Amino acid sequence: MSVFRIGVYDKDRVFQCQIGNPVALSATVRHNLTSTLSMSVALGHRRIGKLKEDGARLKVSFKGEHLISGPITEDNIESDGVSGLYTVTVEDDLTALWEILGWPVPTVAATPGAINQSAAEYRTYNGNAETILKTAVTENGVNRIGIPGLVVAPNLNRGATIPGGVPLRMHPIADQMFPALEDAGIGVSVRQANSAPGESADLVLDVYEPQTHPRTLSVKGRTLKRVAMTRKRPTASRVVIGGQGEKTARNFRYLVDTAREAQYGRRAEVFRDARDDNTPAVMDARGQETLNEHGPKNGVSLTLAGSGIFQYGPGGFHVGDRIPVRVAEGVTITEVIRECTLNWVSPTYAAEAPSIGELTDQPERITAQRLAALARGQRNQETR
Repeated sequence: MSVFRIGVYDKDRVFQCQIGNPVALSATVRHNLTSTLSMSVALGHRRIGKLKEDGARLKVSFKGEHLISGPITEDNIESDGVSGLYTVTVEDDLTALWEILGWPVPTVAATPGAINQSAAEYRTYNGNAETILKTAVTENGVNRIGIPGLVVAPNLNRGATIPGGVPLRMHPIADQMFPALEDAGIGVSVRQANSAPGESADLVLDVYEPQTHPRTLSVKGRTLKRVAMTRKRPTASRVVIGGQGEKTARNFRYLVDTAREAQYGRRAEVFRDARDDNTPAVMDARGQETLNEHGPKNGVSLTLAGSGIFQYGPGGFHVGDRIPVRVAEGVTITEVIRECTLNWVSPTYAAEAPSIGELTDQPERITAQRLAALARGQRNQETR
C-alpha cells in the first residue's frame, strides 16, 4: 500500500475519486501555519477532469494518518505537444483562520449593506487558549458567516490562560490569535473529516497539545547524518505599550526584561500598540508578547539518518513537537519542529526534511514570514 492516500473531493466535500501513484508529490506540513501540497500527474491522467473542477479539493493521508486537506488553489499545465504534466497546488484548511474576521460585535447579521458595530470597540476573548479560539471561531466563522461544513470540536479547555485575552477588531482571527495560542501550549488544526459515500464531509476545527520527543537526536546516536545550529541574539529588551487615549492624553506603560539585558549586555526598545484596553495588567501582557517575539532565536538544520528510529507520522514525530538535539558534546538544545516536507520517492517511501526552531536556511520560509509580519502590521493599522 502507498504511504500516501490521495482523495479528490468536489466543492461540497463529497468524494469523487482516488489518485493512485502521482508523478510527483511534495507536502510541507506546518505547526500553526498553513500547510501546502503540490502534486503532478501525467497530462493524460483520466482524473484530471475532476481535479480541474472549480472548488475541487484534496484530502491526503500519510501512513494512514491525516496529513493535509484543502482546496486546490492553483493548477498549471506543462506540455511539449506530445506529453506533459498537470500540477495542482493545495492550501490546508487551516487557512480559514486567516479568512475569518473577528468583528467587535459578531452577533450583528452579516448581510450586505451597512453593519452596526457601535456597541463595542473591541471584542476581547478571555480564558484558556482553547476556549478563546473556539469561541471566536464559533461566533464569527460558524454562526455569523456560516462557512460551509465548518464545525468546532467540543471544548476541553486545553492550553494556559492567555493574560489579557485576545482583542479583535476586524482582524483576521489568526493574526491576533497566533502566537498567543502557541505560547499557551496548543496547536490548531482544521481537518476534513471522513464521510459516508455521497455525503458532504465536515471541516473540524480542533486543537492539539504538542509533545516532547522522548529521545535525543544526535549523529553519534545514529539518528542523524548531519546537524548544524544557528543562534540569533534578541532584538529588543524593552517595550513601550501605547494604550487608549489621543495625543497628550494617551496612556503609556513601559516594560523591561532586566534578565535579558544582564545576559546580553544590550538595551533596545520597541513599541506595541494596545488600544483595546487601559488595564495595566492587560497592557503589560501585550508588552510581554512583543518581548517574546523579539527574544533570542535558535535554528537547527539536520539530515535524518533514515534508520526508522525517528520518522514523521504514526509512532514518530509531528510538527509542533519539541525535539532534543545534541549538536555537539555538552551542547543539547530542545526546539519545536516548525515544519516537515515529505517528498514522494516511491509508493512505499517518502523523503523527510524537518525544520526545527525559529531560524531557517530556507529562503521561501524566511520571505513568507517577513511578508506575513508586514501584512499583519498593516492590518493592525487599518483596523484602528
